[in-house]
Amino acid sequence: MGIGACRRVAAVVVWSFLASGQAATPPSLLRPLAGAEVDWSAGTVTASAGAAADMRMPSPDSARPGAERRARGAAVEKLRAALRALCVRGRERLGEKAVETALAHASTMRIEYQSNGGVVLWLQVRFNELGGAARAPVAFLSVAAMPLELAPLAVVGGKEMVVRQVRYRQGPAPADAIGVRRDDQGRLVLPKSSEAMLDRLADEPVVIYLEKVLP
Repeated sequence: MGIGACRRVAAVVVWSFLASGQAATPPSLLRPLAGAEVDWSAGTVTASAGAAADMRMPSPDSARPGAERRARGAAVEKLRAALRALCVRGRERLGEKAVETALAHASTMRIEYQSNGGVVLWLQVRFNELGGAARAPVAFLSVAAMPLELAPLAVVGGKEMVVRQVRYRQGPAPADAIGVRRDDQGRLVLPKSSEAMLDRLADEPVVIYLEKVLP
């Protein structure tokens, strides 16, 4: 196996480690949004909500199912608001169909049952629920500065495309990362040598390493 291939295998291992949640996300890539939290490194939107027990119920056990339903409903509404506000690129936001499809796949990440029958829970939606499957990245890009966008525009050799499955990292980029710049239209300009992988950049996961996160 050549040096370049070894570096890519190592980078994929690091990607898997980070995506599994075993490494902390830098604060700059964690953003509160409409009552939820967006992790731009892990590619997740998480919301928590709690509900008190109905004291009219005869016992905490009988009150707990209703509290869980109310807590879940409140967390779903927070996720809905966050997904509607999530930046796709520029001023573009997700359509209602994409939002509702993602909510249908929301996962319960944690649930706490209170001794009095109350419930607190955490729901999460992954970016890949908005389209595409979770796979290892096909490319690593390195850019000096850009805002966090769900699907930024890129241009290669005059051809424009949407990069639909993006995650972000801060810190040193892998040795085989492709250096890109951001033009005055907010597009990521890739070198002409990247044109052959244009379709893969559009349809498969891409990791963008940032020196600075723009607001």
